[in-house]
Amino acid sequence: MFPDLPTAPAEPHRALYLRWRPKRFEDVVGQEHVTRTLRNAVKLQRPAHAYLFTGPRGTGKTTVARILYRAVNCEHAEDGDPCNQCPLCRAALDGRALDLVEIDAASNRGIDDIRDLREKVAFRPGDGPYRVYIIDEAHELTPPAWDAFLKTLEEPPPHAIFVMATTDAHKVPTTIVSRCQRFDFRRIPYSLSKLQLAKVAEGEGLRVDPVVLERIALVARGGLRDALSLLDQLSAFAVGNIDMEVARAALSLPAIEAVRGAIDGMTRHDPASVMAVMSDAAEGGADLRLFVDELIMHLRALLLLRAGADARLSDELPQDEVMWLRERAAAWSMGTLMQLVQTLSDALARTRDAAQFQVQTEVALLAACDVGELAIAPPPPLPAPAPTPVEAPAAQAPPLSPPPPPPPPASPTPTPRTDASLAGKWADVIDAVKERNGLLASNLSSAQPVSIENSVINVAFSTEFNRKTAEKSTNRQLIESALKRVYGTDLRMNGTVANGEAASLLDDPVINFAQRTFGGQPKRL
Repeated sequence: MFPDLPTAPAEPHRALYLRWRPKRFEDVVGQEHVTRTLRNAVKLQRPAHAYLFTGPRGTGKTTVARILYRAVNCEHAEDGDPCNQCPLCRAALDGRALDLVEIDAASNRGIDDIRDLREKVAFRPGDGPYRVYIIDEAHELTPPAWDAFLKTLEEPPPHAIFVMATTDAHKVPTTIVSRCQRFDFRRIPYSLSKLQLAKVAEGEGLRVDPVVLERIALVARGGLRDALSLLDQLSAFAVGNIDMEVARAALSLPAIEAVRGAIDGMTRHDPASVMAVMSDAAEGGADLRLFVDELIMHLRALLLLRAGADARLSDELPQDEVMWLRERAAAWSMGTLMQLVQTLSDALARTRDAAQFQVQTEVALLAACDVGELAIAPPPPLPAPAPTPVEAPAAQAPPLSPPPPPPPPASPTPTPRTDASLAGKWADVIDAVKERNGLLASNLSSAQPVSIENSVINVAFSTEFNRKTAEKSTNRQLIESALKRVYGTDLRMNGTVANGEAASLLDDPVINFAQRTFGGQPKRL
């Protein structure tokens, strides 16, 4: 009479990150500096009364707090880890433990909530020696709530352990931090994230290409929970083998070739190629926010390489990616990279309107190409000095005629100074400016001194935009101070454009794009 209905599963489906949540300290990935200390405290029966767990999301803060509850209360704990088999451990794993109290400070942040906690904390636990209070998003508590909590934290009952978890430790009052043992959870290294994803995929019977696991680990940026959520989404999207094509369709992942292409285009200060890469990524279905986020990550890596602070870069990126970036780092200046990261980060945070985000990102990338031009374009080679004529042998010289009469005396006329030392010291001027303003130094690297006449140094800039930037009041003062320091005399800078005439405003790629998009004609102010 009625059609057969599908049989309900014996157990509802649970997300991968919940099914694979670590149950022992030794199972926690990438936080050994935290788990070793806590295991030793459990073995010595010396747990602290208050802990502050801080670090990026998805790195294990709440998970470790729950393991701590079971470890300090488990009668069969072994080497500081809970047995996960006794009634107390099973109740905690099933969410039935009455002495494990989790408080979401984002929704229970007021003084009344903390007063309620203070009244209940005095009651002894019912199942084990300790009651553990986990205060998640602790930075959301109000100042009056922190004041009310301070007294309890100063003199807690011996059976109470407080664990405050937060992503913003700087928002926690110092009076609270000083009464806690603080543990900083790190982003999980890329290699460990990839290995854990492979372990989970194998355990779930998923056939996932290794390159897909690498991309998920990269996109997750050290957050294993985010990585497992992406893998869970893939498993629901595809049946059978999950390759890169499937992953891009399901997760809107940008191709690594697109990110590399954008960086190479900016390295060549070639806005056309960067716009082509951007257009291909958008038309291919990539999430532009993910594209810009990965671009920022790679530019930051270039900045670390240029600063010599790349010791831990392999924890964030694959080794071949680090090598690819290392080959290109020498073409960039630190000032330019800092400007690029700031420009693109501002574009990423400026709007949540998806319809406008592509336009804003394109303008930001065009501006990035322009900044790149200031830093990357090498100065034109200096002309070789004219060879000094060689005197003919005396035997072949014609008879000397009487010398002409001396010219009438006249006031000396200053001649422009164009000797090789003028250009030879220009690099020192750039270095002196770089100490104060890296971006302005990048501007000067594409300019050349032409001559010095009457205490005025004539400098040829590659574009009118560069000249105007250098002649701004504060920039001019900095440049002229560097000139005095290098050349040893007061010099006033006179800026010109290398081709002898002012460049068109439409030569600026940002203005050109704006004119093509919105119409009209740009005017100089």
